Amino acid sequence: MNPRCGVTMVAAILLVAAIVCQPVSAAGIAVGPSSLAIDNALRGGSFERSLTIFNPSDTGFDVVLKTEGSAKDWIKFSAIDGSEEIQKVYAPKKGQIPVLMRVKVPDDAANGRYTAKVIVETVPGEKVPGSVGTILQATSTLEITVTDVERVSGEVMSIVVRDTEVDIPLGIEVGFKNTGNVVATPEITAVISRDGTVIDTISEAKTPVSPTITERIVVHWPNEGLAAGTYQVDVTVSLRDAILAEEGRTFEILPLGSLTRQGELTDLGYEGALTVGKPIKITGLFKNSGSIATRARLSGEVYRGGSLVDVISGDEMTIQVFSENPLTAYYTPKEPGEYTMKTCAVFEGKTTDSKDMVFTIQPDSSGLSLPLSPGPVIAALAFIGLFTAGRRNREKR
Repeated sequence: MNPRCGVTMVAAILLVAAIVCQPVSAAGIAVGPSSLAIDNALRGGSFERSLTIFNPSDTGFDVVLKTEGSAKDWIKFSAIDGSEEIQKVYAPKKGQIPVLMRVKVPDDAANGRYTAKVIVETVPGEKVPGSVGTILQATSTLEITVTDVERVSGEVMSIVVRDTEVDIPLGIEVGFKNTGNVVATPEITAVISRDGTVIDTISEAKTPVSPTITERIVVHWPNEGLAAGTYQVDVTVSLRDAILAEEGRTFEILPLGSLTRQGELTDLGYEGALTVGKPIKITGLFKNSGSIATRARLSGEVYRGGSLVDVISGDEMTIQVFSENPLTAYYTPKEPGEYTMKTCAVFEGKTTDSKDMVFTIQPDSSGLSLPLSPGPVIAALAFIGLFTAGRRNREKR
């Protein structure tokens, strides 16, 4: 063998070995489930499906969401809580991120099968460790069968009745899943009795539920004027006169103050112009996590430059058990500057953890006028006089 050829071959082998032995970080992306189907989709109907994006690599990165196919324009993406529409999400390292896919079938769609491909890929130009500059991509397919056959059906997932107190409404919670292809409004009927004697009957059908969605529906019975003791409630859930579930529950009406009051302030925000003299609406979302309805209101301290300048207090509202409702208060700033508002919810003698909110107030410029001081006025008159005198001298010449 030619010595030069032998050296070349050894070098090539060593180079291949070095490349093979180089440590690499796992790079990849996946989306699940890989295929989805919506059967018997009625024209004009709305449907929801969830996707999960997986990132096995050692570094987090952004991914974009795209669609292809005949039904691509029917699909929108949002965060899993449905708060806002999104086109890009952050995939954490060695983690996963859920995404909500919302499908709206057009009113003029013809009967038939439609397909869409959901494409999840890394952002072009963004460096992903281990990907060697390539764009990572994963796909999931969706098949939609559009029909004009209306199918009304539902399933009762749960019925929950908790104890209450004297003169505090009883909450009856029904977990209902719409298994049809049109919006369904289940009717919930509750018959309350004691010692075999019927006391009251309530019936309510106010909550529409979209296809494939599971909704928690709460019906309240006002037990005013009834004594403490053990009671029975028979709950019937029906849909278009078809009974889906019939169940009985026993509950207690307890003396006032017997049950635990518990709650938390889950969110805080504001609306309005941040301008001196203009009111700002403060809204806090209060979650009743206790076992009884509770009265709650917003309360807060307003600081400017580190000094306490005012306090706020909102109107008191009754928040039913199982519920999450907004509480409001108003504040009108009197001076410009940076403000800090420390706000909490006060309920039944208790307070939630405080949430801080910082904003900057601008001066009110709506009626701004510029008064003329004597100095500028005198200077302007002197200039006009000199200009006039100079012009007269030129005319005499």
